[in-house]
Amino acid sequence: MLPATSPPEKPAEELQRKSVTLSDVARHVGVGTMTVSRALNKPEMVSMRLRAKILKAVEELGYIQNRFASGLASGTSRIIPVAIPTLLHSVYIPMLEGICSVLGQHGYQIILGTTEYLVTVEEQLVNAFLGSSPSGLILSGVDHSAKTVKLLKRAGLPVVEVMDLTDHPIAMNVGFSHYEVGVAVARYLCQKGYRRIAYAGTLTEIDFRSVKRIAGFQQTLKDYGLPYHFIQRINDPFSIGLGAKLLDELLRQYPDVEAVFFANDDLAAGALFECWRRAIRVPEDLAIMGFNDQEIAGSIVPAITSVATPRREIGRAAAQMLVRQLQGPPPPQLQLDLGFKIVERQSTAASKVTSA
Repeated sequence: MLPATSPPEKPAEELQRKSVTLSDVARHVGVGTMTVSRALNKPEMVSMRLRAKILKAVEELGYIQNRFASGLASGTSRIIPVAIPTLLHSVYIPMLEGICSVLGQHGYQIILGTTEYLVTVEEQLVNAFLGSSPSGLILSGVDHSAKTVKLLKRAGLPVVEVMDLTDHPIAMNVGFSHYEVGVAVARYLCQKGYRRIAYAGTLTEIDFRSVKRIAGFQQTLKDYGLPYHFIQRINDPFSIGLGAKLLDELLRQYPDVEAVFFANDDLAAGALFECWRRAIRVPEDLAIMGFNDQEIAGSIVPAITSVATPRREIGRAAAQMLVRQLQGPPPPQLQLDLGFKIVERQSTAASKVTSA
């Protein structure tokens, strides 16, 4: 009778033909599965030499870590869901870059979802996100359904609301006041001498941040004793071409408008192109102002006055706040107002001459 022998170790090529497990890596290195798990998830608990050996085995065997499975086992994963309103507008890219630049350094990855500006869709997203046992969440905006707030508070996870401010954050909050943007823009245009000032935008009923800008804008015009009803709304998705349509409809209703604050720079650029077609001089005949200070605002001729918003900085600050809440020490502030500023360019540079 031949002596019993242990089966030969499987070559890396054979392991790669099936799904490689944590046990395969542990067996290849000659350590326990818990040691491999610590090397991948809590590297500070494993010596550098052993971790290097484990990482080499991971690469050779082609092991892919199932972060969702490990998250379910430990109660959390190293996944941070991020909810933004839409993918149709590039305005959120700097914020996402800021988030990823910080989270990546600390071993976290994001998963992305869009709400299409609807609180009901956000509710569904949050419910799905929580099923992946995330480490925390980042949500655009501060206006949520009661069910969403209840879900998040019950989960007890770190949550950062971004791009707006609220007196009652779920947990942490980084952004700026959209109401104060409306106030500042209206005041700026009034001080330039304009008296018939309009707002033009899209999704003005479901985009709560836009609603707040309009409210601040109208209240300030009212405080100045000026007409505040020149509001052009439309519910089509954002596009440059839509700016021309908004301007056309606005001038059809209010032909003597002197200045227009657009909901974003793409719309303002589209309106400027329409002014070219109509031989409307900017700013002599009509002043145009945008929002977010995207690249197009400073590149077009005449360059468009806009409101610069610190989107990348908001993303970085939100991610840093989340990491500190997860890894310590806790952030010194749970709410940050990063403000905004008006960047004046040629589209409003000349003060309006009035007879007053």
